[in-house]
Amino acid sequence: MCLNFVQGGICYATGRKCLLGARGATVTNETVECKLHGRFDVWVMQDDGLLVTDLGFPSDEPKQCLALGINKELATKIAGEKARQSGRAVQTTKRKCLRCQKEFWMSEHAGFSYAAQTARAYFCPLCIQQETEDSVARKLGELGYWCG
Repeated sequence: MCLNFVQGGICYATGRKCLLGARGATVTNETVECKLHGRFDVWVMQDDGLLVTDLGFPSDEPKQCLALGINKELATKIAGEKARQSGRAVQTTKRKCLRCQKEFWMSEHAGFSYAAQTARAYFCPLCIQQETEDSVARKLGELGYWCG
């Protein structure tokens, strides 16, 4: 079921009628049948800040969910409107590339090899494609090791 579908045919994320009508109750976010679906979530955090993320459930316990599995544009719009209404700050899980300094979202990456999986958090998709497996591992250094 769509994570934002509410009984009565309402979209929790927009507060309006579901774009897919009654079928919205059976559609999942993963199928991306609705044009609003995507990889982004919007959360109100315990510190009253707003978080737009493409990384799934936040590590700090959130206070309230505003939307799950929506596209970046809608997530940004929801967070911006809520920030204006409440005076809360908006944070994101955007990253800055260690190579080119460009900001990127983790969800912009496609499948990569083992070392590149870790590198996704530090290099944008364009820079990872220009690196070899060995050069990525060298540049990550200690960052490339999983501590768990």
